[in-house]
Amino acid sequence: MACYLWTYLRETENDAERMGHFTACLLWFLAAMTLVAVTQHLALLWAAIEATTLTSAPLLFFSRRPQAIEAAWKYLILCSVGIALALLGTFFLGIAAAGQNADLTLASLLSHAPALSPAWVRAAFVLALVGYGTKMGLVPMHTWLPDAHSQAPSPVSALFSGALLNCAFLAILRFYQICAAAGAAPLAKQLLLTLGLLSMAVAFAFIIGQSDYKRLLAYSSIENMGVMAVGVGLAGASTWGILLHTLNHSLAKSALFLLSGNILHRFHSTSLHKIQGVWRQQPGSAILMTLLFVALAGLFPFGLFWSE
Repeated sequence: MACYLWTYLRETENDAERMGHFTACLLWFLAAMTLVAVTQHLALLWAAIEATTLTSAPLLFFSRRPQAIEAAWKYLILCSVGIALALLGTFFLGIAAAGQNADLTLASLLSHAPALSPAWVRAAFVLALVGYGTKMGLVPMHTWLPDAHSQAPSPVSALFSGALLNCAFLAILRFYQICAAAGAAPLAKQLLLTLGLLSMAVAFAFIIGQSDYKRLLAYSSIENMGVMAVGVGLAGASTWGILLHTLNHSLAKSALFLLSGNILHRFHSTSLHKIQGVWRQQPGSAILMTLLFVALAGLFPFGLFWSE
């Protein structure tokens, strides 16, 4: 990724100041996502996910096109509203834990889960699912995602789809763990199944006939986020399959977005109708993209086949 990004920026932009700003925001973005992955404190988790929004927005409108600026504002507004709801859900979880001398670390909440108020825990999960589900791209909170992926530089789109969405999914998993331990799993499973199936159906409808290949990949991400939500909603052994699916999807989708950057550099368009002769002009990218699209379709023998 680092090698590709260096080449991409060198061929795209000659303004050293803009490239410096881009690099600084990218490093903060990576640091925030790393904090999401390692922290066990739900309040710090919320702060880290909020930081991913603030640090990734400048990356989105790097091109300074009007469409990119519009996509960045849409991303900021929708995700900020979602994160605000997730913060309220974190407060509700704190209220549920207040009488049990438990803090907001995952281990403490799980150990005190049977004594937590089921009503507060359910309310916390609903708010967290809507809030973090916005960042994850679940339908109907997904509207920012196709615009952001289609306008962001290809390496940024790769990070969005391959890492950022997983950060929000991890936050939902943390709340689901607490719900299950507190005896509120049935509601959580029902909501996850509903939003997951809805995401899969809506994404499939938009994928058919999609002429912009970056938007097509974005709707594919929404569909796979739906698959992950359904897997958690089914629980049992499917949970382990979904964790494998998360890894497989991240690798395949990130690689596809990077390859889409190669095509964009050569043809200067994201419209499938304006792109011809990829196999002749970029045979390496064409072969890899074909294999990755087969993998993304969940066909044998690729990893997504086994995880699905």
